[in-house]
Amino acid sequence: MKRTLIAFWFVLLFSVPAHAQRKEPFFMRDAVRVKSYPAAPRIAQAASMIPATLLPPSESTMPEAIEAIREWNAGGREPMRNGFKRSLPDLIELKGEPVQVAKTGVRRAGRGLAVKTDHGTSIWSTVVKVEKAHRLRLHLENCILPESAVLWVYGAGEEPIAFGRELLDDKGGLWTPATDGEMVWLEIETPAAAAAAFTIREVLEIVDLEARAIHPQDAPTCLIDSTCVNGSTFDVIAVARRAIAQLQFVTSEGGAVCSGGLLNDRNNTGTPYLLTANHCFSTQSEASSLDAYFDFVSTSCNGTFNRSSAPRTHGATLLATSETNDFTFVRLNSAPAGRALLGWDSARPANGTKLHRLSHPFPENDVIRPQMYSSTTVNTSAGVCTTLPTSSFIYSSVSEGGTYGGSSGSPVMLAGGVVVGQLLGSCGPEPKDGCDPRNSRVDGAFALTYPSIAQWLEGNPAQPNVCTQNATTMCLVDNRFEVSATWQTGNSSGAGQAVRLTSDTGYFWFFGSSNVEAVIKVLNACGLNQKFWVFAGGLTNVRVTLTVRDTKTGAVKTYVNPLDTPFAPIQDTSAFATCP
Repeated sequence: MKRTLIAFWFVLLFSVPAHAQRKEPFFMRDAVRVKSYPAAPRIAQAASMIPATLLPPSESTMPEAIEAIREWNAGGREPMRNGFKRSLPDLIELKGEPVQVAKTGVRRAGRGLAVKTDHGTSIWSTVVKVEKAHRLRLHLENCILPESAVLWVYGAGEEPIAFGRELLDDKGGLWTPATDGEMVWLEIETPAAAAAAFTIREVLEIVDLEARAIHPQDAPTCLIDSTCVNGSTFDVIAVARRAIAQLQFVTSEGGAVCSGGLLNDRNNTGTPYLLTANHCFSTQSEASSLDAYFDFVSTSCNGTFNRSSAPRTHGATLLATSETNDFTFVRLNSAPAGRALLGWDSARPANGTKLHRLSHPFPENDVIRPQMYSSTTVNTSAGVCTTLPTSSFIYSSVSEGGTYGGSSGSPVMLAGGVVVGQLLGSCGPEPKDGCDPRNSRVDGAFALTYPSIAQWLEGNPAQPNVCTQNATTMCLVDNRFEVSATWQTGNSSGAGQAVRLTSDTGYFWFFGSSNVEAVIKVLNACGLNQKFWVFAGGLTNVRVTLTVRDTKTGAVKTYVNPLDTPFAPIQDTSAFATCP
């Protein structure tokens, strides 16, 4: 949950637009896009292989990293953190040529073991140990993976998690799903003649911020376990529980945690679209690293809970994101069975409307919580924080429950499970205190999000889209790439006005049509390095977010220039690996 200092402004009132759209929730009995994989071979584990590399306990060798996470979370900074990156003392590499294996038996291959299977494939396996680690994720960089490659990752006593190329990010790397314990085994199976390659330089160590039980006397006392709530309080609580996920992902600073919710589309296709906050994550690399945990709830009212038993999915495609009203919209690679997809309404909720929320709060240095319930009431006369105008955000007064760090991005709903926004944070005298009723809850308005994601919610996502040029959207490279910009000063924000100059190039103005603020060029370099390139520059020091979307594939790249910083040139020659 993003924090902000209070500064009261005049509040604008908004009427419901005549063109408002609404969609009801949808329940899916079956799993979606879940692939079937063979059982893990467990080569290195069966051979009792000595770890390819060993890291000592972080609590004794780098306690400052653990303390930095605690201070970050205790200070109410966002997104909430749960892990830090550690460099490996010994590089682990799989070379870019077919793995050399013996006709029978297991042989050494670099820092792993290799074997040939009865059906003609090659398997390479290794193991990494981080002493006393709680949970681990490996970072595979510079990946070359054949289309049919299968990878597995698992900890001691765990069921292996299988995956393939779908977890690759836009930089050619991937973060493996999280495993429990200090040992993590990695295996890859490829056709015997196929080349596979990657490098492992670092691991994400996830620290133990969890507990096994919640008690009524636990601080803060305002939190309400969602399993204690019934339909008399929130009519579709049982449905909504199945739509909310705890989100764990990797940022440039390390591991982070937020909340998010599945959204339905007009045709009830069952596509696992998910809504969360831009301040949680906003790049394809972060979306690719996403582990989404569903049904992370207590077994009974204020009872025990176990995250490891929650079904989860891995990876997502970034579809749209914006700082203007703090939203990120992705399509998950898969969804477990028994999910609910929430409805939505593009109209702004009226003053006095009751709003409901389920989220996974993390109160300061307490414990990550299973799903918690809270409610608020829309308040159009509340004091407004300086950088959060009512044109982009919904303010509401606390009624029941509370929200904290891990609640960020959680959908806020009308009765019936209809989403009207997603959580940014609190505005008030003590924004860090998620239980203080003097604070207003602040949500990015879905009314502003809807136009940016309507093509997925209203259309056929299986069909390629074509960019449509308008006042704030620029269409480049034969209308394939959609380019937009948002800006923010210390006290105002808005959308950049787009002007296309050539088929590849254009510019944006913010404050006046004669004042050019940012220029951008998208080039087809498929004949050079099989990539589309993005070049950009700016004549400003305001905060600028440039968003470039490939309408053919849905891939998105976002470039941010911080506030009060001269715009640095952008020369991204690997922006989109989406040729042709």
